[in-house]
Amino acid sequence: MDRIGRWKLADELTVYQIALLIAGYDPSEFDDDQHHMWPSEVKIETSAYLSAVKNAARSKRFSFNEVQYEGYGADSINWDASTVNIESFCDWLRSRNFQDGFFISAQDEFDKLANPSGDFYAPKLAAAVRAWNEVTSSPESLNGKTPKKALEIWLRKHANEYGLTGKDGNPNELGIEEICKVANWKPTGGASPTPVPLAAPPEDKVSWGRKYRPKPPTRKARQQPIPIDDDIPF
Repeated sequence: MDRIGRWKLADELTVYQIALLIAGYDPSEFDDDQHHMWPSEVKIETSAYLSAVKNAARSKRFSFNEVQYEGYGADSINWDASTVNIESFCDWLRSRNFQDGFFISAQDEFDKLANPSGDFYAPKLAAAVRAWNEVTSSPESLNGKTPKKALEIWLRKHANEYGLTGKDGNPNELGIEEICKVANWKPTGGASPTPVPLAAPPEDKVSWGRKYRPKPPTRKARQQPIPIDDDIPF
C-alpha cells in the first residue's frame, strides 16, 4: 500500500486532510504547516474542496466532531482540531454523485454492487452491469452482432453465477431478456459493423496521403557541356 493509500484506514480526518487527499496530496507532508503556510499551488488546487467540505460540515450534512475556540465570534470552529467521520462523509459524497478517486471511485462502487454478501446485493442489476462492462470492453464479442445479441450470449454463459437458470438447469430466457433491456445501449437494433482491413488504393487512383506519397525524384547531376575544339579540320 502506498503512503496515500494508508489514509484509507482513518475513521476521522480534519477538513484540511480531506481536501489534500481529494486533490491527490499526502497530508503527512503538511503536518508541520498550517493552511496559510501551504504553497500557493496547493492552496489553489484544494480551495474548492476545502470550501465545500467546510460548508457541509457547518450545515451538518455529515457527522462532524466540532471543536470550538473559546472567546471567539460566531465562526469559532477550530478546524485543525475538529474531525469529520469518514463513513458519513463518503455517504455525503455518494449523495452528490461525486467520485473523487480516493474516498469514492467508480471501481469501489462497482465492487459494492457486485458483492453477493452485501446487504443490498441485487443479482439482476449486478449481472446487467457486468454484462455491459464485459461486452463493451471486448470488440470481438460485437463483431456482426447487435448489442442485445452480444449481451444475451454473455449472460447465457454466466447464467449460473447470477441465478439465471431454471429448475432444469437451462438459462432463464425471460430473465435474460429483461436484463438485456436494461444493459442494451442500442435498443433500436442494428448490428455492429465487422471491421474490414484497410487496403492500399489502386495505382491509377492513388490519393496522395502521407502513407502513399512518393519520394521526390533524385536530382540528376548536371552534365557538363562538351568542350568545342577551335581547330576544326577541313
